[in-house]
Amino acid sequence: MAGWTGKTIYVDLGSKSVGTVRTDENLIRKYLGGRGLGVRLLSELADANIDPLCPENPLIFTSGPLSGLVPMASGAVLTSKSPLTGTVFSWNITGGFGRELKKAEIDALVVTGKANRPSYVEITEGNVEIVPAEQLWGKNVKACNETLENKGSVACIGRAGEKQVLISSFVVDSIHSGRGGLGAVAGSKMLKAVVVKGEKELLPSDPEGFRELGIKLRKFFDASPVLSKGLANYGTSALVKLLDYMNLIPTRNFSGRKTPFADALSGEHIKSAFKLENESCPGCPLGCKKRIKERGQMFTETEQILPDYDSIWAFGFNLENPDLNSVLKADTICKDYGLDPISAGSVLGACAELKAGVLEANGLEFLLSKIGEGAKFGNGARRYLSGLGRRDLSMDVKGLELGGFEPRGIRGQALAYATSSHGGDYLTAFMVGPEVLGKPLSLNRLSLKGKAGILQVFENLTAVLDSFVFCPYSGFVFNEELGSALLLSAAGMEISPADLLKIGERIYNLERMYNLKAGFTRKDDTLPERLFENEGENKGYGLPRQEFEAAIQEYYHYRGWNEEGVPRSEKLEELGLSF
Repeated sequence: MAGWTGKTIYVDLGSKSVGTVRTDENLIRKYLGGRGLGVRLLSELADANIDPLCPENPLIFTSGPLSGLVPMASGAVLTSKSPLTGTVFSWNITGGFGRELKKAEIDALVVTGKANRPSYVEITEGNVEIVPAEQLWGKNVKACNETLENKGSVACIGRAGEKQVLISSFVVDSIHSGRGGLGAVAGSKMLKAVVVKGEKELLPSDPEGFRELGIKLRKFFDASPVLSKGLANYGTSALVKLLDYMNLIPTRNFSGRKTPFADALSGEHIKSAFKLENESCPGCPLGCKKRIKERGQMFTETEQILPDYDSIWAFGFNLENPDLNSVLKADTICKDYGLDPISAGSVLGACAELKAGVLEANGLEFLLSKIGEGAKFGNGARRYLSGLGRRDLSMDVKGLELGGFEPRGIRGQALAYATSSHGGDYLTAFMVGPEVLGKPLSLNRLSLKGKAGILQVFENLTAVLDSFVFCPYSGFVFNEELGSALLLSAAGMEISPADLLKIGERIYNLERMYNLKAGFTRKDDTLPERLFENEGENKGYGLPRQEFEAAIQEYYHYRGWNEEGVPRSEKLEELGLSF
């Protein structure tokens, strides 16, 4: 199959061994690659009760069948058991890491064990080597990347990961970061980085058919206002004005829903304040990352990558901070230390609510640097606030802090947060698309009625998208019919659109079984109490609890799960799962 190299690499840092096995073709047909392959390998290699920071918990990097061939499909997926949430966790890392993995003829790279000294894994010219990294240990991401970037695409951790801060992440090529604390998993293994540079030319199995589909795909991009007008011009900050107009930007740790300074942090204002150039992932026409070429009147660095909406929300609206310069600096600190900005901003927002004036007294940059150096609120909002007896202030699901989209006003997204395999991850099913942007279909955002059935289809489709390792933004044009056609022309694999959705369902059910065996129950499929309707300021606006609980049960029904959210035996048999 042209889209697959047939090679899975196992690296044991403890024994300093590197092994190669042939990737099971049956796994490819059942899970595609990316997220699906990563989750399946995790379920085989790591018991659901494993300590996420023990040597046996694997870090699994996977490419996909379209990696390096199709626009918006050059990234990789990183999978492990999360030390922050205790759930299965897969993160779709954009950038060019996946393309280089595929050019190195690697479907999956599995790293286990703990090195006896700081190390990194280097993959080049067909060789996989464990390299001493004492000279890199103690460095943050920018310095590490500058040292290694001539060797290939770099996925590394900063000092936060080294210190096993639970909201730390890998950062790819100094730009693309993730969530779930997988940087701490690397730190526990004394693994500083993985560097990969491939040599193989990537070619589709049907060049002419693939070329025609590429033209069609580009037309889809151009015809999508969200992509070609919004993200291409402003990046994800394009969302700010629309969300503000609709009162969908949560503020003050989700205690407010209106901000008077949205214009100051909007994509339009940012574009007027700087001279920008696009920063694209390899082969992508979108250029949704924006690099500063001239800084205008702002005090910031040239060549800096502008923050995504996640950081703008976390350090701007959530903290009631209208200072764009401050948000830029906060985002830079997170990228350099390797911190998840959503989790960092969320724990600081809760801290500010609990301890009035703490931000003003200490300064945002100082507090973020303290998190990066191992301060206890770097273990996430739930743990930090539980230790103070105020877990009620933690805006999380299953330990993962919610992103900056108001679930009380985007109720399908509320349901998606509650049912996500990862916790409060809005990308498991980006219901903001249909409920706010009207893409790919328009839904009533203020109703839960009928959302359960639609949501599980979106979750299945997203699992497929992540297994192809398409960029999450491709969801505005991607569907199962296009995926089936691309798979045939690129990889020579004939899988029907319906079977692709079945693959997505298989992945989601495998993740569910893993989490159940890890100790999660029906009670974890919920939201913070603050988001439900009560007699306070949420009266008439918060989520109606009875309707929400009914939607959860309806969701279980559509999933083929019982009333406790456990997949029924006939559903597992239908999907070929024996976990």
